[in-house]
Amino acid sequence: MIPAWMTVREQTVPPRDGGTFVLRSLRSLGGVLARLKIQRGREGRRSLPAVWKLLLLLGMLVLLSVARNPVLLLAVAALVLGRLALLPGPEIWDILKSALAAALLTLLLVLPAMLLRPAGRYNNLILTGKVFLSVTMVNLFNHRTQWNHVTAALRRLHVPGVFVFLLDLTLKFVVGLGTVLQDRLTALQLRSVGRTRHKYRAVGGLLGQTFLRSAELSRETWEAMCCRCFTDDYKGL
Repeated sequence: MIPAWMTVREQTVPPRDGGTFVLRSLRSLGGVLARLKIQRGREGRRSLPAVWKLLLLLGMLVLLSVARNPVLLLAVAALVLGRLALLPGPEIWDILKSALAAALLTLLLVLPAMLLRPAGRYNNLILTGKVFLSVTMVNLFNHRTQWNHVTAALRRLHVPGVFVFLLDLTLKFVVGLGTVLQDRLTALQLRSVGRTRHKYRAVGGLLGQTFLRSAELSRETWEAMCCRCFTDDYKGL
């Protein structure tokens, strides 16, 4: 016979703890990594080369910054919104989210000037629209161009190899170390049941491990560069 207390189903409910710090850290870090991991192959088969898209982006930004005619601004807005209309819905929201935030911040900054000088409201609104279109175009280029293609385009435009190398290596290190820290935070969350008295000490230990990992990666990168007789001629992937 099985005792009665063994047939009763028990459910352990751990007490609530201030674990929102770890959860928010995971969510924010995951969002940053999702934006940085741009090697996702979203370029189409008939897409323009990265060097032409980069030149087109720079030309549009310069044209937008010096334009004063509202018809020209409306034409640029029609081109940008028309290009956005060809993208999937979630990707459109990812592009417009930061652009709307930048436009809202610009509007808040120029709001006192609009209230004190009503005659300059038109120029302030034009400035807000320019910021929105500029950030939208940069986000569109970022979402539809792989990073290694951007590196090759910079080298074709005769940008110094050291600058391109530092930019590419910095992005790779940020993504790699961010992934390591995200895995450590996930492991900490899975092992933390109930209340944890030394939670911030554990998070500090994870940051220390990430720092040691960054030092190790930098040393390995330096040794690999020495073994391969690296020069300042960086062509990218």
